[in-house]
Amino acid sequence: MKIFNYKALDKNGSLIKDSIEANNISDVEIEIEKKKLIAIKISERKNIFSFINNNKKELNLTQTSEFISNFSMMISTGLTIKNALEALKESTVDKSILSLVKNTLDNLIRGESLASSISLSSPSLPGELISMIDAAEMNGNLELVLKNMNSYLERKNKFQQKMTNALIYPFFLFMVTIVVLNIIFTQVIPQFAVTFSDANAELPAITESLFYISNFLQNNGIIIAIIFSLLIILFFLLRQFSSFKYSISSIVLNIPYLGLLITNANLNRFTRQLYINLLSGLQLDKSISLATESISNLQIKSDLQLIPIQIRKGYSLSETLKDVKFFPKYIISMIEVGEQSGSLAAVFDKVSIQLDSQLENSLERLNKLVEPIIIVFVGVVVSIIAFAILSPILSLNEFV
Repeated sequence: MKIFNYKALDKNGSLIKDSIEANNISDVEIEIEKKKLIAIKISERKNIFSFINNNKKELNLTQTSEFISNFSMMISTGLTIKNALEALKESTVDKSILSLVKNTLDNLIRGESLASSISLSSPSLPGELISMIDAAEMNGNLELVLKNMNSYLERKNKFQQKMTNALIYPFFLFMVTIVVLNIIFTQVIPQFAVTFSDANAELPAITESLFYISNFLQNNGIIIAIIFSLLIILFFLLRQFSSFKYSISSIVLNIPYLGLLITNANLNRFTRQLYINLLSGLQLDKSISLATESISNLQIKSDLQLIPIQIRKGYSLSETLKDVKFFPKYIISMIEVGEQSGSLAAVFDKVSIQLDSQLENSLERLNKLVEPIIIVFVGVVVSIIAFAILSPILSLNEFV
């Protein structure tokens, strides 16, 4: 018997964290359902010595996507699960993915289900992914679910890469600006300060302010660097606390444009995950619970966590979502139509595709918007510095 840790929601929407002894994840899910709870995440508990012989390597998003893609391709050719894994074992080059494949195959041979085998082989994989595989295996539509899961992971990976690429150049510009301004204030401006001081020139207020800032940075540069470093460390320490993360999540949602981008990114993840969950055969309440776990913003996650409870009470999904302020009305209308026609999964597929397109356009606009803002900022700062320096120089020339 193994020990599993789990997170679940009770009938009031409260988060329950507990552990249970069981042979595999499927048995854990059965026990959780007996307690009338909605399972969110299940993982095997590790003992304190597990790192000694641990050959399980954690997978990042790109590696997870590659594994699901290759596994899906093998299954689509008609191979059995065991034969598909054996074929992957022979063809996989990436050591982390190979470790997952080998351990999954070993667990499968010992009698574990596919979902349980994968979960035990790589506890870092998202719980919602394991639950989808488990449901798909029981409902006999593993090939279809793996195909859609692969599409979801590829799109998620693509979005993250685009987001990173969209921010790299503006960040580079910003850092170059900081370095250049630091050189100007600590190396260039002090030389002008000495020149004007020797000439006993009467300086404009803007030039005096510039020299004051320069002098302050020269005398307190190390202290400023230490304080800045401590603030960064403090930020990462505070991130360990849910209340702080929740506050940050709420703040970023209220930032113009960025808040909308983050909301749409999380809604896209939620609707795509929900589509695959329903496709795999999971009940609506559990599908929503698992899809909610894929959301990164705590404010949005908190607003969605009570929905499964309302579903269990007999409310429709569209009716419940009307109380969620950030959920677009047009999506709620589409969901309502999907509920009436019995095509809810197809609606979420369409919504996620639509949100995908909106996100791509938003990222392009963000990239086009941020760069000019930084350039204008640099231009304004340089112009002010140039004016502050040239103004007294011209006055000295007139005096001469």
